[in-house]
This record gives sequence, C-alpha cells and structure tokens, in this order.
Amino acid sequence: MLRNKKRKGIYFSRRKRRRPWILLIPITIAFVILISAIAYMNQSPEEISSHKRAAILDGLSADYPNRTFINSAEKILERAGFTVDIYGPENVSLSLLRELPSKDYGLVVFRVHGGRIRQPIGLFMGGGLFIERCGPESHRREVESGYLLLGRPFLSNETYCVAPPHYIIDKLHGRFKKAIIIAISCFTGDDEVMAIAFFKRGARAYIGFKGKISPTYGDTFTIKLLRKIYAENLSIQEAFNQVKEELGPDPHYNGTPILYLS
Repeated sequence: MLRNKKRKGIYFSRRKRRRPWILLIPITIAFVILISAIAYMNQSPEEISSHKRAAILDGLSADYPNRTFINSAEKILERAGFTVDIYGPENVSLSLLRELPSKDYGLVVFRVHGGRIRQPIGLFMGGGLFIERCGPESHRREVESGYLLLGRPFLSNETYCVAPPHYIIDKLHGRFKKAIIIAISCFTGDDEVMAIAFFKRGARAYIGFKGKISPTYGDTFTIKLLRKIYAENLSIQEAFNQVKEELGPDPHYNGTPILYLS
C-alpha cells in the first residue's frame, strides 16, 4: 500500500483558503488613521489652521504711522502663503470688527489703541480696543446700553468708541476658525477677560500686553513674533517665549506681552 507523502513547507488547503490579503485592508486603514492622528496632535496651532488669510487693522497709524512695520509683516506672511488684508484708519470700524469672524482669517492683528475699563466704583476690569473715532451721538444706542464705551487713549486727545470684551462676545458675527489674535495695544492683556471673549468666538490664541507699551515696542515685538512663527516654524508658545526673553519689558513704560491659549 502506498503511503501519502507529507507536504513540506507552508501551504493553504483548498477547503480553508479565504484570501487572507483582504484582511490587510482594515488593518492598513487603521494604521493610516493612527499615523494621521499622531501627526495632527503634534502640530502647532498655526500649522493646524488651513486658513491662509490674515488681517492687520492699523488704526494706530492715524497717530503713529509705521509703514516699515506694515511692509515687514506683509512680507513675512505672504512668504508663508497668506493673503494679507491691510485696513487703515479710514477702514477700521465697528462694522469691520463685527464681520471679522466671518471673513475666514487665520490671523488678526489689531494695531490700535487700547485702554482699561474703569467701573463706576473706581475699579479696573478688563481692557478695551479703541476701534473708531466717534462723538457722543455715534452709536448712541450701543453706548447707552453699555455695549460700547467712549474713551480717550493714552497720549491722544481724540475720543474713540471702545469695544470691551462683552462687545466681542455678543456683537460679532460668525466664529473665528482657530485664529490667532494679536492685540498690539496698551492694557489688552492685563487680565484674561479679552482673551476669553475671543476664545468664545472661536480663536485659538490671544496675545495682548500688560500695562502701557510704546508703539515702537509693540511693533518690534510683533514682527519678531511673526518671523519666528511663520518663517522659522516655531510653535506659538516657543516663539512667544523667545521674543519675550529677547526684548524684555518695554524700556519706556515697562509693559509686557502675555500669551493666552484656549
């Protein structure tokens, strides 16, 4: 009687063959998803945002023009792939402020006056952005309701409509999509109230200043910060720390920058 020869090596019987390569499809998909998630988590906030539009609201140039700042900021951002919209004093208005979240900006720079909000009992709470020059009858309903304040900025005799944090929360239209907000203004970082207002509107990072700052200091800080974020590809936190350490406080008024992350 002939004996069956035992097969050597690895083989699949015809009865149990199941096309094992099909099982690799879900495994491969899961692996790709895992790698993508890890890469996403390791990105810095500015890398996550795909919104390559930036706005610079240069209301401060009515009193302190600095074309070198505008040109430098525009060049840094355009080289990083941004489309940059520059708004001069004639275009910086409350209507523009209200529409900013709906314009899909990934970066908004406020180069405007800033001030502290004094409560009737004399205490200071939060900061405000001096958006447009106005008189007692301008935006009367919003002024009387407390949504807008009237004030004069440091080193200026002009009266402005001032947007406090609750104006940002309640009056702006739409939401920022993980935008970075930089407020180059006095007192915009004295506490976290203004930062929280922008976070509630969808911003991811907010940079303001504690105390008084000179326009020169604010401009220098911002250009260095933009260069480190968008030219050297540092994270917001690392770029902020490096510039803050390099410049120190404002040599004239001792104001300092501060970073809030949502």
